[in-house]
Amino acid sequence: MSRSEQQSTEVSCLHPGKSKPADKTNPYGDRAHVLAATDETSILESTPTVVLCPNCGDVVATHEQGLPQVVPQFAICCSTCQVELRRWCAVAVDAAYRELVEPPTLTAMTQAYWNEWLWAGITNYKGQPRNDEYTDRLSMKASEFGWDWELTCPLCRRGISQLSREIRDISDSLDYHHWSTNPDQGITLCRECHDIIGFGSYDNEVEKRAHEWGFRSRNDLQIIRLALREAIVTDRPVRLEMAADLVNRYNLIQSSGEVKELLKVVLRDSDLYDRFVDNSLYHGFC
Repeated sequence: MSRSEQQSTEVSCLHPGKSKPADKTNPYGDRAHVLAATDETSILESTPTVVLCPNCGDVVATHEQGLPQVVPQFAICCSTCQVELRRWCAVAVDAAYRELVEPPTLTAMTQAYWNEWLWAGITNYKGQPRNDEYTDRLSMKASEFGWDWELTCPLCRRGISQLSREIRDISDSLDYHHWSTNPDQGITLCRECHDIIGFGSYDNEVEKRAHEWGFRSRNDLQIIRLALREAIVTDRPVRLEMAADLVNRYNLIQSSGEVKELLKVVLRDSDLYDRFVDNSLYHGFC
């Protein structure tokens, strides 16, 4: 992606627009959520609620007085699918909307929840990683439902099976990239994308480069590389409007306003822009 490829859209790109909200995990708004996503919230707390199988849409549980703020245990077998449901594969729905929800949408929102859950990194109460464990667990549950879901890298969108075919010595899980260690916040990426956003260098080397180029920290550089890679993968130009989507999809610690300012800096300075671009950004998409 050369600077010239950006020039035709640069003027419009420098005027922020409204981002479309992500709705894959909640296509029915506050009327339906994966059960685990309602923890410690008031969602459906005072609303008669039914819990549905995400595959066939059958009712497996009813809460006539509303959903508790925390459902600590859930293990119910869907009699139609003959699959044991857990908190992360059951959907709580406002009972008044029961007839409006459709099984394919319940399936899609459950799979989207799984993706976002794994991408953000799953840990136990001690902060120890459990992504590998849950990748296996979710893959097994998908198989029981007959779904073709598999873990994908959020950046390059390639599934684990495709990555293993295309890249030598890749593991069957994603790598966790820290944006912050205190509090712990990050995103899981395939090893190739993980290396690409960091210029293929160690964190301390990227940190040094950030200060040499006048940025605050390595995170700023990695976010710009992330945006460039995202633009290539989605076949779109780098735009200010993508800031909110980057924050949401990649669990960034920066606000969308901060990300927008970073993008504005590189879009306005062609020399600086070119420092961020190299052939590695195109790996897997040449």
